[in-house]
Amino acid sequence: MLKDLVVVVTGAVNGLGRQTLARFCKENAFVFGCDIRDDKGELVKTFGEKVGFLKADVRKEEDMVQVFQRTKERFGRLDVLVNCAGYAATYVTLTQTGVPFNLEHFSRLLEVNICGQFNASRLAAKEMAKNEPDKDGSRGVIILTSGFAAKTARNGQAGISACCGGIESMTLPMSRDLGSIGIRVATIAPGVFSTPLTDSLTEEVKEFIIRCQSFPHRLGKPSEYSDLALHILQNKMINGDILSIDGGLVLPNF
Repeated sequence: MLKDLVVVVTGAVNGLGRQTLARFCKENAFVFGCDIRDDKGELVKTFGEKVGFLKADVRKEEDMVQVFQRTKERFGRLDVLVNCAGYAATYVTLTQTGVPFNLEHFSRLLEVNICGQFNASRLAAKEMAKNEPDKDGSRGVIILTSGFAAKTARNGQAGISACCGGIESMTLPMSRDLGSIGIRVATIAPGVFSTPLTDSLTEEVKEFIIRCQSFPHRLGKPSEYSDLALHILQNKMINGDILSIDGGLVLPNF
């Protein structure tokens, strides 16, 4: 279905990123993954010659320039970027003992989630702009990843909520910046999904989260994220918008 399209997926070693890489491979795309962790050759071994990988930090311009250069050297072009790299941590603004939220921790959240996604996206757009447009004038697609905390965040989530809100807020203006050259931008806002990140949660916490969802009463499946990413790519009328897949999650405060 995606034969000969070239996709870069950040945060590709596990979780939503790995699932997205696997799904696009299944659809016959060429996929180049990157992650701050080294996959030790596992992705290429698993998915074959249609996959490339480079260890990279999305916050660093030189790292992402290298990712896109290697992608074009290997596959000839760049059509799609899916931003799955992210960092999540919960800290209250001020503890009951009077300790304020560590500014370095807050800055890291912003650097990875907002600056990292914007860094990868701006550099990807530079490469996509060189593509020959299709019959609709399309040159590429950029997918950002936000989260439920943009609209429903409990205590301790000021940092991650700021990240999700920032990502969602830049979606429309970025799509307007890039629309004139035929690049679409959309954001996926997942709820709580079954990934290595949530494996550490206790069953009690998982059950609580599930009760806070309207329906379905389960954690999200990574395949539901990759399905939506694929749909965004295929439906050219999706642009400049945020698509939530959170089961109607609303978290109460404590």
